[in-house]
Amino acid sequence: MAAAETTAPRHRPSRLWMRFGLLASAVVMALVIWASNAYLTTAFSEDQNADATVRATLYAGSIQSTMQRHSVVPLLLARDPILITALHTGEYQGAEDRLRNFKQEIGAGSIFLLDADGRIVAASDARPREQYDGDKAYFTAAKADTGTVFSIIENDDGAYSFHYARRIVEDEKLLGVVVVTVDLGAHEEGWRRAGVKVVVTDSDDQVLLASEPNWRQKTLSNLLAPGPDPSRVLRALQEARKSFGSPAYVYIAGTPHLVAEVPVGFRNWRLTYFATLEDVRVRVNAVLSLIIMVLALLLALGFYLLSRRTRAESRRIQRESEELRVLNRRLSAEIGARKRVEKDLKEAEQSLEQASKLAALGQMSAAVSHELNQPLAAMKTYLAGARLLLTRRRPEEALTSFQRIDDLIDRMGSITRQLKSYARKGDLDVEAVDLRDSVRTALAMMAPQLGKMAVSIQTTLPSEAAVVMADPLRIEQIIVNLLRNALDAVRVRDTKEIKILLVATGETILLSIEDNGTGLRDPDKLFEPFYTTKKPGEGLGLGLAISAGFAAELGGRLVARNAPDAGAVFELVLPRARAAQAAE
Repeated sequence: MAAAETTAPRHRPSRLWMRFGLLASAVVMALVIWASNAYLTTAFSEDQNADATVRATLYAGSIQSTMQRHSVVPLLLARDPILITALHTGEYQGAEDRLRNFKQEIGAGSIFLLDADGRIVAASDARPREQYDGDKAYFTAAKADTGTVFSIIENDDGAYSFHYARRIVEDEKLLGVVVVTVDLGAHEEGWRRAGVKVVVTDSDDQVLLASEPNWRQKTLSNLLAPGPDPSRVLRALQEARKSFGSPAYVYIAGTPHLVAEVPVGFRNWRLTYFATLEDVRVRVNAVLSLIIMVLALLLALGFYLLSRRTRAESRRIQRESEELRVLNRRLSAEIGARKRVEKDLKEAEQSLEQASKLAALGQMSAAVSHELNQPLAAMKTYLAGARLLLTRRRPEEALTSFQRIDDLIDRMGSITRQLKSYARKGDLDVEAVDLRDSVRTALAMMAPQLGKMAVSIQTTLPSEAAVVMADPLRIEQIIVNLLRNALDAVRVRDTKEIKILLVATGETILLSIEDNGTGLRDPDKLFEPFYTTKKPGEGLGLGLAISAGFAAELGGRLVARNAPDAGAVFELVLPRARAAQAAE
């Protein structure tokens, strides 16, 4: 009994120190977790705020780009001869086609034309014709101003519509007003799909665009409601958080958000982006979980050292070593398998490279065959004519046919060289070319085919030179390909008509070839290699693909569409040569 009484007091100090250590550890852990939470919230909020500023800048730049892109359209349309002619004559079909083309190219909401009285006479959509818009802000402002005016109109659903307008004047006489509607609703729809909160306000703080429809017709200050009234403890924690430099929050529907506000760069508009703190909270919780786990491991390690569980630790180390050995064996097997896969992949790449070379060789051979068909057909016709002339003892005229055959042989050599350069995408040797001469040369090339078919060709060429900087042979190849396609298209018609129109307008030159054939079934696929609607043996589907490639290399474009009545229209648009270039 005496021994028991003497040994019991010895354990009391150790137990007290253990309890004190546990309490101190718990306090230290709580302080570490609180300080980490405050610091991480501040740090991640700054990252979130920077990301929100970047997103807001991107959204604002997109809106600014849209407004700038649409602002130049009224100036172009106000000088468009098609619209001016339509206002003079009262025939607006061509004007509507023009407006629809512009709408598709720039992605506008709507483009419409008003006459001098304010009535809608042409539009790119189903807007009611003859509707009176003379009292609209865009008409009155454009009528009173000499430049492009911008106006905002509130719609019936509470949203706003944005318009650029410019009057059309000829000899200081008002002919009408062209109006371009800027479709900013796509930006709002994109914000809603992305699940972000964004508003665009004007200089009066009025909401013009918003990701939430119920925010319209409000001011930004009304949306930013104050947060809930914090308690004393929460207020003290917030003050401590501010000491770390944490950014301020605004509350929307009771939820805190970070605010990033940037200028749009248009009429003092400003874009405000509200970033939620969900990502910040997730990241903070993830790091806090890691910190808590580390602290728990440290605490467990402390208990382990106090309990002197050396043998259990030794067994754990042995198990981990065994797991590492198993993992090493597994990694070795995976490394071997990866080496085998890499070897197979290398062999497959070599096979694919060889197949690509064979495909390129086949495509080149098909392109040469297609482009040489036309000169070969002409040579056959000239040879037959020369044979007939020799039998009739007219050698001088036969020599002329032989000379033409010699020219065609030179042309075939030039075609093969051009196709090689087209495959290499090399530099072009360009010179000043009058498209009127190119049209005449192409018609001369097509004379044998044209003589075999009763076709009416209507050629409209300008009196002045239509000069472009191009390769003459490539221009002639494009025109010959288009004429050949037109002949194939009108072959099924009783009355065969082909119209060739060359127009020089401003900085561009337009060559249009229209036929009265059956039209185009799929215009979007016409310029794809090997796409053809002809029977096997009649065509390879390379002519339009090569012609489109030539046009692109010359800085222009080749487009196709169906004619309003029947048939197809192919348009070659090339940049007009400047006077200095033509002189050189």
